[in-house]
Amino acid sequence: MTSSSETATLLLESFPELGAELQVPATRQSLYRQLSCFATFTREAAEAGQLALLKRCFEVADRLLRQGDAYLARAIENVYLHCLHLDGSTYGNQLARQLMPSRLYQTYHYPHTTMLP
Repeated sequence: MTSSSETATLLLESFPELGAELQVPATRQSLYRQLSCFATFTREAAEAGQLALLKRCFEVADRLLRQGDAYLARAIENVYLHCLHLDGSTYGNQLARQLMPSRLYQTYHYPHTTMLP
């Protein structure tokens, strides 16, 4: 099980290019800021059409969701998935549906299907 305190290390191992952003003291000490940074990185990969990187981001997020402690899993749901902002376009929804592992997609899609108009 991955603890929430191990998130920055796992993200740095998976995406060394996040190093500068994750090493900022305020970010290093906040799981929410780490996941927000990771969501921005993921969204930028989607916007740039870097599908291999996007898929890898989704795989890491899915692993954090599945193997994380309860605090980390809830943070993935409430911070990472919320900050993706892929739900605003048809293209974003297609990317999510096609590239997200099934559990991550179900978690991502669920709040959007239960919202009132």
